Amino acid sequence: MNEQQPLPADVTPLKSISIIWLIPLLAVFIGIWMVYNNITSRGPLVVIAFETGEGIEAKKTKIRTKSVDIGLVEKLELNNKDNNVLVTVRISNKYEHLLMEDTQFWVVRPRVGKTGISGIGTLLSGAYIELAPGFAETIQYEFKGLENEPITQAGTNGIHVTLDSSGNQALQTGDPIMYRGLDVGRIEHVHFNAQERRVYYDAFIETPFDKLITANTKFWALNGFEIDLSAEGVQIQTGTLESLITGGVAFDVPRDTTPGETITERGFFTIYPNMNAIYDSRYKHATTFTLLFKDSIRGLKPNAPVEYRGIKIGSVFQTDINHTDIKNILDPSALIPITIKIEPARLGFKDNKEAIQQLNEDISKSIKNGLQASLVTGNLLTGSKFVELKFGDKPRTIQPNINGQIVIPTTESQVDQILQQITDVLDKVNKLPVENVLVGADKTLGNVNASLEDFKKLTNSFSEGSQTHSELQELLKKMKRTLNELDPLIIQLNQKPNSLLFGTQQREELEPKGAK
Repeated sequence: MNEQQPLPADVTPLKSISIIWLIPLLAVFIGIWMVYNNITSRGPLVVIAFETGEGIEAKKTKIRTKSVDIGLVEKLELNNKDNNVLVTVRISNKYEHLLMEDTQFWVVRPRVGKTGISGIGTLLSGAYIELAPGFAETIQYEFKGLENEPITQAGTNGIHVTLDSSGNQALQTGDPIMYRGLDVGRIEHVHFNAQERRVYYDAFIETPFDKLITANTKFWALNGFEIDLSAEGVQIQTGTLESLITGGVAFDVPRDTTPGETITERGFFTIYPNMNAIYDSRYKHATTFTLLFKDSIRGLKPNAPVEYRGIKIGSVFQTDINHTDIKNILDPSALIPITIKIEPARLGFKDNKEAIQQLNEDISKSIKNGLQASLVTGNLLTGSKFVELKFGDKPRTIQPNINGQIVIPTTESQVDQILQQITDVLDKVNKLPVENVLVGADKTLGNVNASLEDFKKLTNSFSEGSQTHSELQELLKKMKRTLNELDPLIIQLNQKPNSLLFGTQQREELEPKGAK
């Protein structure tokens, strides 16, 4: 039996790898590409240091600029000293150019401040971190976050100025800076120098109003609604609604001064208490005089004006007692000294030391010609007084100087003289024998009262219902009846007046007859 031999297998060698192996390779490649793309497109990590992490949550709190989301908070942690919260945020890669060294970050949450209410939308959406782009050229990834929205955002065009004030009115961060009623800037920072006992303010004036800051620009405080009840009258100053609530600062160039050169760098300016203080500060030289009053100086305060013919020539410098050459104030004959200062420039002199000597000489000559001072009530509502210089009818004797100051003679004001005359008249009236006159008047009034009482009784006896009234009525009735009875007689007498003598018998009338 023949056995069949197996046929040899036809084996064909593979020429290439199967296409099915490309699928896992493609998946690996796509995964690597996705990881790479994710890493390269996630953007940089930025660390922001805040004092507190209130309202910030990892994976929820967003980073925004101009209401556009540009990043997300990754995590929160305390720094090594545990005094700040480090917030790590991821910024989108295409917004990395916003991370300049002067870029500002702050947390937006509901706030109520001087400038109004802000962040109301975060009540529903939650707090977020606002980014204000900087304008520097260096990129950085670590920042110090702001606790509040910046008064002036980075890159705003304008000028910074430093203001100082030694007054009692304190300003706060965010208070407005006004120019003729326009809000042109803000107070950015407040610093108190304990050694100098002065307050310094960093302020910013925005463009185009920064061109108004010149060498002769003056700043003064706005106290909202200010009423000045002084000897010069009633003065009312008001500002905008915001300045009425918070106050602020205003600036301008005095009306009789040239603007001067424009300030291009940070300048230094003083804040005056009010606008009037600016004009008073222009006088650099002044000389002082002493006034001695024998009456009360109530109502006279420092800085009260000194006037001559209605023109302000100075002000009251001091009203308290500090002169050693004056008698004890409790001595009945002691006079109360007042120190006034007069600026020579207000009287037409030059504003220098030489003018002071000339003014002293002129004042001495004027005293010989009758120059004298008096207190005048400038405001009847508050009783504020001021000093008035005028010439009297008689020359005055020059008194010895007190503490090197010329003494200007004083006299009572016209109002005080009128009041004194009224007082003298009242004194004379009080000295009259008024008591005896009043006693006689009382007796006379008693007699008049008695007569009036008798007259009252008489009139009551004729009143309706009284006996006298009834008898009088009956008499009138009888008189009426009698008159009625006399009516025929009166008629007869009117017709025949002789009937009373010849009776009432009728005579036959003769009738003329004609000729036969």
